[in-house]
Amino acid sequence: MTSSLHPSVPVTDDAALTERWRGLLDLGGSPSRRSLVLAWLRRDGTMAPLLIPVDDVPVEPDRVALGHLVEMHSAVAEAEHVEPAELHLALCLERRGPAGVGPDHHAWATAVEAILRGRDGLDCSLHIADGRDCVPVLPRPSWPVS
Repeated sequence: MTSSLHPSVPVTDDAALTERWRGLLDLGGSPSRRSLVLAWLRRDGTMAPLLIPVDDVPVEPDRVALGHLVEMHSAVAEAEHVEPAELHLALCLERRGPAGVGPDHHAWATAVEAILRGRDGLDCSLHIADGRDCVPVLPRPSWPVS
């Protein structure tokens, strides 16, 4: 039996991506630090074998650091032997605090959309996790048709 967490099981919609994040993250309690976790989905919905946590991110988004993710995305695409536009960059901001989405999360969504989404054809999404749950704040604009 193949688990829905297995990277070869395609993620085909926003609900499946949220479930994938819930499975990838340790939702057994409040995280010890703020982290932005990066994952990549191929066009067929399978995951690239790479999950990168960027620890100790600030409450307010660092726009310069977000801009550098474009370069990282290109490097992952090169390693996957595809064009950058053929990968989806899935981001998840893990943080302490109450469940739900607050103003600082909207600031992150706005920054990700302004700086990353559509830049050089980059497709991305953003989830927020609090150690107990994970919710989308910037869903993927569209999903490839299988």
